[in-house]
Amino acid sequence: MPKKQKMKKRKLTNNRQKALKWIENFTDSIIPFLLVLLGIMIILENPLWTLVHLENYEPWITLIDYVIVAFFVIDLIFKWFKVKGILSFLKMYWLDIIAVFPFFLIFRLYIRLSTLVRIGAEIREAQQVVHEAVLIREAHLIREAEIAKELRLLKEMRPVLRVVRLFQRFLRFLKGRAQLAKVISKSQ
Repeated sequence: MPKKQKMKKRKLTNNRQKALKWIENFTDSIIPFLLVLLGIMIILENPLWTLVHLENYEPWITLIDYVIVAFFVIDLIFKWFKVKGILSFLKMYWLDIIAVFPFFLIFRLYIRLSTLVRIGAEIREAQQVVHEAVLIREAHLIREAEIAKELRLLKEMRPVLRVVRLFQRFLRFLKGRAQLAKVISKSQ
């Protein structure tokens, strides 16, 4: 390889390393602010009391939550590259992994899939009802009762999902406090 190509390659590698170092430093510096934001969200969206109904701001709250999780994931990726051993990584950062794992998405997926299964059963039932013209009115009332039951179930599951999200946010908050303490101790 000619000398100029080697120098270009080294320069690109140095630029990448500088960029990665900048991203890592930026992530470390933004986490305290995200912790404050996360603390505010925990206080506002608590299943034990309600200061503000955050359901009214749902797309924004979800976006903020995803941004916070993204920064924690980026931080976890940088930690992975420093440790490089799966067992030691899991031992050292198991709490961080739990904090970024989207448990509430699994619960939402379960609720939606179970609703789809119920809807499939209702469609089969509706086809039978169409063929039995005499029972159309009764079947309609039964279907409305089932939908009302599902709505009650979804409303009853909302506090459980809020508790799960609160727990995850609390874990992220604790993780971030530990990182903040580590940064402060390094600077002193």
